[in-house]
Amino acid sequence: MYSGYGNNLYSLSTLSLGVTKRRILFAVSVFLILFALIVVRLARVMVFNVRGEEERNFENPVPLISRADIVDRNGVIIATSLPTVSLYACPHEIMDVKEAAEKITGVFPESDKAELIKKMSSNKKFLWIKRNLSPIQQQAVLNQGVPGMHFMRTEHRVYPDGNLLAHVIGGTDVDNVGIAGVEKVFDESLRGSPEPLVLSLDVKIQYAVRDELQKGLKRFGAVGGAAVVMKIATGEIIALVSLPDFDPNKKSDPTLSERFNMVTSSAVEPGSSAKIFNTAMALETGKITPFTTFDARFPLKIGKYTVNDFRGLGTFLSVEEILKYSSNIGSAKIALAAGAATQKNFFRRLGLLDPISFELCETQKPVCPRYWTDVSCVTVSYGHGIALSPLHMITAVSGIMNDGVMNVPTLLKREVPLSGTGVVSKKTSDIMKALMRINVTEGRNRLVDVPGYCVGGKSGTAEKQVRGKYIKNKNYTGFVGVFPMTDPKYSIYLVLDEPKGMPETHGYRTGGWNAAPVCGCIIKRIGIMLGITPSKAPEPDWKAVIRRLL
Repeated sequence: MYSGYGNNLYSLSTLSLGVTKRRILFAVSVFLILFALIVVRLARVMVFNVRGEEERNFENPVPLISRADIVDRNGVIIATSLPTVSLYACPHEIMDVKEAAEKITGVFPESDKAELIKKMSSNKKFLWIKRNLSPIQQQAVLNQGVPGMHFMRTEHRVYPDGNLLAHVIGGTDVDNVGIAGVEKVFDESLRGSPEPLVLSLDVKIQYAVRDELQKGLKRFGAVGGAAVVMKIATGEIIALVSLPDFDPNKKSDPTLSERFNMVTSSAVEPGSSAKIFNTAMALETGKITPFTTFDARFPLKIGKYTVNDFRGLGTFLSVEEILKYSSNIGSAKIALAAGAATQKNFFRRLGLLDPISFELCETQKPVCPRYWTDVSCVTVSYGHGIALSPLHMITAVSGIMNDGVMNVPTLLKREVPLSGTGVVSKKTSDIMKALMRINVTEGRNRLVDVPGYCVGGKSGTAEKQVRGKYIKNKNYTGFVGVFPMTDPKYSIYLVLDEPKGMPETHGYRTGGWNAAPVCGCIIKRIGIMLGITPSKAPEPDWKAVIRRLL
């Protein structure tokens, strides 16, 4: 019996030992599994830099966003996104904050060490360290082996042409979100579409226009300027330049003058260029013809104001001559003959009193007379007392030149023209085409003429306003041109800000002496690029053309 009891003790002992071994083996297995999971997790974080599910709750995480390209009308890329990496920190994982800050500032000397230590010592779970690292910078960080530092795959918006399209493109912020220009207007569609955004602009034309405008600013000592080219039949903007400009690749804030888009955001008195509208208005009434004469011998007194001519001829002038010689007195009398109400309604029909529809946020509403009195009627007739953006000007002139059908301007490629708005009759349009050409060949805008391109147009000069007061020695000068007048295809409007009088201009600062020749240089350069071959055919007798139309 004793022996059996001993056997039982042995059996119990053996059983107990087996249970213990199994428990130990289980515990070891659990430990090994947990250890393996930790190793895998560390490998994912430290080697592959993949964020875990819990990291999705960090403050300000920015995932990889696929943003569509922006291309010009010929498919040339003007904005694209490149894959890159950005460095962030998890402060709770950093063992030695001062050492970490020391190593990171060693890689990025521009970083503020004290500020970095302060941020790393916070309770934040997510902290941006550096956006858009180069491969060399990424490797340098890895070489430091700082715990708590991680990389995130991101995108970096790139603009291959730099300043060239700045005011159209606008730009994005560090999170790749559009903040200005078409990047802002089309932000949602750019983020959600695999297809590129196709603009109406032509990079080659844009470059030529910007280059010639820069030369013009330097040549005439202007502080800024703008130029816009439109395809008349469709309303497509082929080029849009405002100077000074900025490089959207640089994330530093541009100055106010660099950011300002003069084409869409300015309100500039057009000066004598507005006589195009005044003349078209008079012809459209049917009561006045290009050969109707007005007495321009003496200054016109209206209220407390006196209207004079710049280099006036002191004679009776026909409507054709009033436009050709840019008579303020004659324009004023044309406007009074038509009436203030007729003038106001005509300007409204041209869209010159209202905001303009366009694919940029940065647009300006025209500045118009509050009360359209006879005095307002007179000053508006020669482009004073009303201020317009260059976009308004080129749209209205293009409408008159397009057989009287005005299109809504667009920055998007438009295969076929939309249904435009009738602003004048075809008869008035054809007469205005002839008058615009005569204004160049016989008038005071000869410096814009380019052989073979049959350019028509009108210059304008207006004193700048500073705090509501006109400054006599500071002008805006402009020229609106159309070519070829035998079959108008393109229009261009150019503005110079504060051009100076030069020996070559005989000291004059007016648009015919500076804006017109710059416009001519642009037309000469872009004509062939636009597919317009200089014509060697003799021109029509434009006055005979007008007589046949009457």
